[in-house]
Amino acid sequence: MSQTQADSKLQSIKYFNPSRSVQEANSLIPKVADLVEKYQKTLLTWKKENDTIQHASDLLWDLARIAAIKSGKQNTWDAAWNFAWKEASYAARTNFGWYGNEFVSGETVKDAAHDAAKYAARYAVFESVKEKLGGVNPFEYIIELYLMGLRPTYFRKIGDTEQFVIDFPLKLDGKNVLGCYLYGDKEISFTHNWIEYCTNLKHLNNPDTKRSFV
Repeated sequence: MSQTQADSKLQSIKYFNPSRSVQEANSLIPKVADLVEKYQKTLLTWKKENDTIQHASDLLWDLARIAAIKSGKQNTWDAAWNFAWKEASYAARTNFGWYGNEFVSGETVKDAAHDAAKYAARYAVFESVKEKLGGVNPFEYIIELYLMGLRPTYFRKIGDTEQFVIDFPLKLDGKNVLGCYLYGDKEISFTHNWIEYCTNLKHLNNPDTKRSFV
């Protein structure tokens, strides 16, 4: 894929849209699981012994950035970062602010925009030098999740393992919430408000059922 095509792909993202029903969200899980599995497999080839998968993702950003600088492409990620930050901030405020029946704080918008910008920049810079780094861009799978209107987050520690967490924008009882999907889940079972991140998770059917992770 050319850099122009990569930029065009990023610019076609409609962040955090649409808000789906739980049933609609569940229909996407097989595709989401496949994308997460591919993302994880590509990262494992870069993971060092006794290290975390999340750190492998961060390491790849550093390697790609250094390779881009050496190739004279040091500004590759600037446009991707700035565009994603602007669009994701606008989407979070417009769709999940006052008009979404729940005020999204500045910090919440900032965090959503930061994650979007981070992944856009990682995708763009890796795409510019991927032939020097094995030819497979792991962040393309994250961008596909954004193209589906989802909010990818990062790997969280569940017991002794790491699992990738994705938030699904949902419309539940007339309110905008996020469905918390943990890789391996067969359906969306837990939700949380935008301002709660993955804390205070509420089970859709059984309020006594709890989930927590770090």
